[in-house]
Amino acid sequence: MAEKNSTFTRATASWTPENMSNSINTSAEAAQAILQIERDIMGAIKNKDAATLEPMLGNDFIYRTHFGAEADKAEFLKSIASFPVEIIAIRGEELKVNVYGETAVLTGVQLAEARAPEGKAEESAVAFADIFVRRDGRWLMVLAYGVELPSEAGIDAA
Repeated sequence: MAEKNSTFTRATASWTPENMSNSINTSAEAAQAILQIERDIMGAIKNKDAATLEPMLGNDFIYRTHFGAEADKAEFLKSIASFPVEIIAIRGEELKVNVYGETAVLTGVQLAEARAPEGKAEESAVAFADIFVRRDGRWLMVLAYGVELPSEAGIDAA
C-alpha cells in the first residue's frame, strides 16, 4: 500500500496550485494569441490580402468544407486574392479556444457581409473549426474547416 501511495504522490507532485495556475495562464495567453491571429486572418480575408495572410498559415495548410472540397495553402491564398465579391464586413462570434500543448483548436461562427458585382449585399454564416500548431515559437493555422449555416431567410421560408 505504501508503494502505491508513494507512486501516486510522485505522479501528482507537479500538480501544485502554483503549477496549475501557470498552466492556466500559459493556456490563457495562448488562447489570446490565437484569437488575435484569427482577427488578423479575418482582416486579411476582408481585404483580400494574401500577402498578409500567407505567413499566418502553415506550409501544410488545408481548407476543407463539409461537402469534401479541399484547397491547399497556395489554392486558398489564390482564392482569397481573387474572390469576386466585395467583403463589406467579417467577424467571428461564439469564439472558443482550447489549447493542447503545441496545438490549439478554435471554434466559432464567421459572419460576413459581401456585395456581389451586381451590387446586392448578402450575409453568410459559417460554423468553423480552425486548428493551429506552434512551430518555432509561432502559432500557425494548419487546418480550417467550415460549414455554411442556413440563412434566417431560408429558415423562415421553410
